[in-house]
Amino acid sequence: MVLESWINDLTLDMIPDSYRELAEIIGIENFIKLAKILGGKTIYIPKADTFLRPARDINIKKEFNGYNHAELAKKYNLSERWIVEICGPANDGQLTLLDFGFGLDEQDAS
Repeated sequence: MVLESWINDLTLDMIPDSYRELAEIIGIENFIKLAKILGGKTIYIPKADTFLRPARDINIKKEFNGYNHAELAKKYNLSERWIVEICGPANDGQLTLLDFGFGLDEQDAS
């Protein structure tokens, strides 16, 4: 196509101000590719942390030992409550007093 042969002649100062920063960041050629794919459409691009959150949560779960809510909250700049939401209140398999026989006697249970 004739238009594509003009890409090499296109400079950043030829791109409208409102799009220039994007063209500068991703390059003119990629900017043109993006325009071909999405040209004329209105799109919303969420913040980067929206896409990075699942990877962050995996790392938090790997580092969680059942007791380090406060440490992880500080490290990841989250509340302790949010760490609990991600990891749960304690590790699976954590023993409770009931596991040591400190619960109800079988006679009391009936």
